[in-house]
Amino acid sequence: MNLTAEKISVTLGGKEILRDVSCKFPSGKRTAIIGPNGAGKSTLLKVLCLLNEKFSGTVTLDGQDIRTFGRKNLSRVMAILPQERDAPQDTTVRQLVSFGRFPHRKFFGGHSAEDDAAIKNALELTKLTAFENRQVASLSGGERQRAWLAMTLAQRPKILLLDEPTTYLDISHQLEVMDIVADVNKKFSATIIMVLHDINHARLYSDDVLIIKDKKIFAMGEPKKILTAKILGEVFNVAADTFINSAGDEIIFPTKNLK
Repeated sequence: MNLTAEKISVTLGGKEILRDVSCKFPSGKRTAIIGPNGAGKSTLLKVLCLLNEKFSGTVTLDGQDIRTFGRKNLSRVMAILPQERDAPQDTTVRQLVSFGRFPHRKFFGGHSAEDDAAIKNALELTKLTAFENRQVASLSGGERQRAWLAMTLAQRPKILLLDEPTTYLDISHQLEVMDIVADVNKKFSATIIMVLHDINHARLYSDDVLIIKDKKIFAMGEPKKILTAKILGEVFNVAADTFINSAGDEIIFPTKNLK
């Protein structure tokens, strides 16, 4: 499903957050959204799934305005993993993951075989099958992040939105989460839109990169073409070097602040 934003502007508490942002997110592709703190990245993500409805402009899904879908119908095709999230202290991993099935249940319907299959698959994808009876509160940071990701995957979304999915995770767990995201994209042709801070994750795990600066789109395109030392200098005010790693990938390493 193709997601398109046209002339999106957001003002909150009298402060302009986004101004005339227009962009397209092709079906089955992975798009990373990057930019300085406060640029409006998370705000755009929330607009795309109507978590923030206070915007001007239009967001369409295969040409249909998402405001016309209805919350439940939209949740059947689109899932978001926000930065802020919480669950009751005694919630188990399986219970948390099962919450992702709510959009697919009938009003008086119970748990179905399809629900069980989706939950099982989500647990397997995130390598949490052995943890399903553990309380979420007892998990490590990386395990907890995978549990929340599993909940969104249980929705079986065609479009998955991720807001800084690797924040506060160590290097190993960051790569683990990014590999799961890549696996979901490959196996289910899911459209992935993710806000990232790590420039090299954006280069290695996305098909397109959208850069937001000063409330507007600064650049959008293939990672290798727009994530260059020159553009990093213009967007983040840093000097950077590039080098080739052992896998043959070009890596950018910021070396100093230019402010």
